[in-house]
Amino acid sequence: MTTVVYSSPFVPAEWIAAHGARPKRLRPDPGAAARSAAPVAGMCPYARALAGEAMALRDGQVAVFATTCDQMRRAAEWAALETPAPVFLFNVPATHGTPAAARLYRDELHRLGHFLVRLGAGDPAREKLADVMESYDARRRELRDALGILTPREASEAIAAFDRDGSPPTQAAHGSLPHGIPVAVVGGPLMRNDAQVFDRIEEAGGVVVLDGTESGARTIPAPFDRRRLRDDPVLELVDAYFGGIPDVFRRPDEALVAWLGRELASSGTRAVVLWRYVWCDLWAAFAARAGELAGLPVLDLDVSGDEGADRRTANRLQAFLEVLR
Repeated sequence: MTTVVYSSPFVPAEWIAAHGARPKRLRPDPGAAARSAAPVAGMCPYARALAGEAMALRDGQVAVFATTCDQMRRAAEWAALETPAPVFLFNVPATHGTPAAARLYRDELHRLGHFLVRLGAGDPAREKLADVMESYDARRRELRDALGILTPREASEAIAAFDRDGSPPTQAAHGSLPHGIPVAVVGGPLMRNDAQVFDRIEEAGGVVVLDGTESGARTIPAPFDRRRLRDDPVLELVDAYFGGIPDVFRRPDEALVAWLGRELASSGTRAVVLWRYVWCDLWAAFAARAGELAGLPVLDLDVSGDEGADRRTANRLQAFLEVLR
């Protein structure tokens, strides 16, 4: 069975699984960046690590990159040069809310499907795709139910485990949930072991009440409409992913702004930690607006993924939360 490795939330696992391949959404190991010949200066540490992960792929594995930022395009270019595995670049339109953009995304799904078929995967019938989507929808329901009783780090790791193999969480919360200054973490994706940022916030006297990173609940697609799913499963897939996931690269960014305002208010957040990687232009630009939009104190936390990053992060969080006490 072909394994399709990817990191973007806009690549639907159901589409891959319906073709008879195994979807595996990664949180890359920051150490994988050392495998890649991609430049250090000017390149996002996450993108470089993802290109390094692609270098380790072997027969029967495929890497899929999405065009959600220029850094991911660069990573795809480097991966294609460096790995023996097939590399596919999935074009996600930045513009949304128009029929033309939705059609382009739908065409990209079919292009990915044709790519997988050429590699030996099957071409699913509508009924099979609908069945796979219903299965994922049921397991995501279990995931959402579990997130409310897990600690912030456990919740993040449960999402990561679901992304890797589609399994709903089996762990239970370890004791009572932490207490402290309510904090939202909003921004780009997490790499492997980056969930320790939730521990660092707790150590500094805070508690994460909203995970708005690309690896968190913000990018879990909405539940499918069962009736529409059976009528046109591809359209329902387009609506749930392309039409429903708010992100910083989208133009206009009204969906992200609306999501942020709604979730900050409902979670009782008192402060925002904006998680972004060095050289990430999109989140760096949004950081300047975040304080105004949120009406709350914002820590612009630029992370590098290097050996000393965790200590620097801990020190900055400690200083930030100390002011709020």
